[in-house]
Amino acid sequence: MIISVDHGNKSIKTPHLLFTSGLVESENQPGIKTDCIFWDGKYYSLTEKRISYLRDKTEDDRFFVLTLFAIAKELEYAGIKEPDDTVDVTLLIGLPPAHYGQLHARFEQYFLRKREVVDFEYNGRYYSIRIGKVVSYTQALAAAVTRFGELKKHASSYIIDIGGYTVDVLKLRYGKPDLAVVESFEQGVITLYNSIFSQCNSQYALHLEDCDIDEVIKGEPTILPGEVQILIRKMASQFLTEFCNFLGERSIDLKVSKCVFAGGGSLLLRQIIERSDKVGFPIFIEDIHANAVGYDLLYKSEVAAHGGQ
Repeated sequence: MIISVDHGNKSIKTPHLLFTSGLVESENQPGIKTDCIFWDGKYYSLTEKRISYLRDKTEDDRFFVLTLFAIAKELEYAGIKEPDDTVDVTLLIGLPPAHYGQLHARFEQYFLRKREVVDFEYNGRYYSIRIGKVVSYTQALAAAVTRFGELKKHASSYIIDIGGYTVDVLKLRYGKPDLAVVESFEQGVITLYNSIFSQCNSQYALHLEDCDIDEVIKGEPTILPGEVQILIRKMASQFLTEFCNFLGERSIDLKVSKCVFAGGGSLLLRQIIERSDKVGFPIFIEDIHANAVGYDLLYKSEVAAHGGQ
């Protein structure tokens, strides 16, 4: 079975599912009913508190366990529950453009685990899988593939994938990557969150969570005081302005370029981007699962090109 997983610093995405990149590890079974995996002698439960940023996600087993959750959820989505036989998995993954060359081989081996069978229990059901093949792709480009029909018409455009910790910027010419601009910057929305946390704590003695900030930026109902809301919106606007100026110093002018925004951070900041005078022609890939969907499209295209091999 082909399973595509986008390992974000803020959330894990498959073509159909989304959950926070957060885990709680325990020696004992959780007393509260929640999504839980038992693997290698330990219990792991999903949590809304995300893992601290890891540039190299192979440092420990946490992203492997998050991937087991993703695989189990995709199997259940496909109607495969507690299969009788070992499920052979082809796993499709991705990395930021600037990290791909250095990390992709290690990332692939991290999931392969010598192609050994992995047995685990997910929400009381038993699963046995073997990850026999891992194929990695470039984030942002994968998201662009989902809009290739539109992008191939433009002589020049930029894909800007705003994620949890990284912002990936990729230049396209008629829908194909131009290697003159393939960048990843550690300036994603988690850096914005951290700045807001610090300011709200120092000015108002408030300890906010990501979701509190999301509500204000999206214009959703919130119980936060008005002055705190104003601060959050001001800092979010400053974040976008500083990022656009940062790109401008690298000769990327968003005022005169066709810009396609992807990723959860782009959707979070959409209203601010659309109101900004820093971005001339914003287009949004509204599907937060776009990278995972793109991995799947790229892999199937490659298989078809090689006659199904």
